[in-house]
Amino acid sequence: MESTIASMTKEEVLKISLTCGKLLLTSGAETYRVEDTMTRICALRDMQIAAVSTPSWIMVGDETVDGTSMVSRVTRRGTDLTLISEVNNISYHMPTWDHSFAETMAMLDELSARPSPTALYSMVWSGFAGGFFAGVIGGNFWDFVAAFLGSFLSMAFICLVRPFRPSSFWETTMAGVIICFVTYMCHLFIPGVTMEFAIGGGIMPYLPGMAFTNGIRDFMAGDLMSGTSRAGEAIFLVGGIAIGIAAFLGIVYL
Repeated sequence: MESTIASMTKEEVLKISLTCGKLLLTSGAETYRVEDTMTRICALRDMQIAAVSTPSWIMVGDETVDGTSMVSRVTRRGTDLTLISEVNNISYHMPTWDHSFAETMAMLDELSARPSPTALYSMVWSGFAGGFFAGVIGGNFWDFVAAFLGSFLSMAFICLVRPFRPSSFWETTMAGVIICFVTYMCHLFIPGVTMEFAIGGGIMPYLPGMAFTNGIRDFMAGDLMSGTSRAGEAIFLVGGIAIGIAAFLGIVYL
């Protein structure tokens, strides 16, 4: 069965491919995955396109002289492996696609409009992640409690200020301060709390492991600009956490 993509206009195919690429990019997908997805979709329309993706913007365009190009700005990025999987599933079914342009865009818009996890959901699971990591690195039950509270309350603060759209660096810096403050207070009132374990576990939900890994993979794939951007972003976020912790400990102990 011939794909309905082949009967769409070039502008419609570019719109579908750009939307798929943007969904992947905002969900934390690697640059090569984003560009490969857009290229495969356009190839079904026999289009020779240039697909370029960076962490902050995405572009796809027909390479012919009178070709059309589309660009989209990406302002917020996160990690949503479920959304990446669903967009991948759609793109790999494109060779036998039987939906119209309007139906396809409705499906993609539905994925894009999917509500984010609630604040309470993020707070609770960040708390458990921090607490269990404290146990993994050698902490006891009270270290689990302190790390849980630190991660829980720091995520509560981030969810509270997120409507004001602060920078990720500022968010992680304040998270480091809050985690260190909560851990220090637990250390004062609960004799069994070891600050090193509690702080180490509490900061784990904020470490940008996926961003750094994707940066390295982009380097290996030859995408030097994207690799530098992602790895640099990860390093600055880690630096923000360290600055927050160092600032609080400096105030307390100096």
